[in-house]
Amino acid sequence: MKKKILAIDIGGSKMLAGIVEMSRDGNTEEGAGWKSMILSAAGESLPAEMTEEKILEKIRTLAASAAAQIAGTASEKETLQEIDAVGVTIPGLADERVWIYAPFSGIQNFPIAEALEQEFGRPVFIENDVNACAIAEGLLGACRGVRDFIWLTISNGIGGGVVLDGRIYRGAKGFSGEFGHLCVAEDGELCGCGKRGCLEAECAGPGISRFYARLTGEKIPASEIAERAEAGEPAALETFRREGKVLGRALANAANILNPARIILGGGVARAWDLFYPTLEETFRKDIFRRANEDVLIERTALGYEAALLGAAVLPIAD
Repeated sequence: MKKKILAIDIGGSKMLAGIVEMSRDGNTEEGAGWKSMILSAAGESLPAEMTEEKILEKIRTLAASAAAQIAGTASEKETLQEIDAVGVTIPGLADERVWIYAPFSGIQNFPIAEALEQEFGRPVFIENDVNACAIAEGLLGACRGVRDFIWLTISNGIGGGVVLDGRIYRGAKGFSGEFGHLCVAEDGELCGCGKRGCLEAECAGPGISRFYARLTGEKIPASEIAERAEAGEPAALETFRREGKVLGRALANAANILNPARIILGGGVARAWDLFYPTLEETFRKDIFRRANEDVLIERTALGYEAALLGAAVLPIAD
């Protein structure tokens, strides 16, 4: 069985579109299941101010670019007519049909599934981006066969997906997993949600930059701070030690509540794994209820940079 999916990853600051072939060999033995192959991909940065029409126009452009890469003698339009479905990851709150709220652009109540079905003439599946990453990790990545785990994205923001008994846990209104709004610092940095001291405000990329600026007076991106830490700069190293400590405490609280088998970290900040993981692991082991959670594994995503794109691709085939 094979399906060709137009996968669209709408991020907070970028958009990525790709054509992904999902295949299944039909074998029911343990370890068998879905496999993915990214046939093409195209991405662009998003402007600070986005509208519904600008989002749709960007999707058209990137979908056409992805199709052109594999079109051969066919046209882009003909290549897109070969897709079976469209999967879209949404930053912020979404239900099965509507993009309810975007924390960065302010888009609200956008019926994006209907708009894209009109655009491409194929069924459209949408999901919160971190939930989609969790689904993909369970089908394709490090959590194959794992029934209970947490997926955490650490990038410009922080979001979480919770898988319990093999399925995404959605909560009473469908918005569970908002780990980014755990309060980790009393009277801390102001978060976009209006509170102070949220995990997102303290430990996402901008929070890393703010902490480093408090130490040095210099405001630079988290990626550059990571480069300086790798070169041994004391302030940069301290910034990532503090990152690990705060994350470790937050994840220990989450583990004490949910009792997962694994915790998976993804997103741009997770690329600095070696800088913050030792402190994260030390703090996590100190703060968990050990008798209940002694075997919890904390790992980087096995899906790499394309985790959210693969998250979009699995939506049409996920049970």
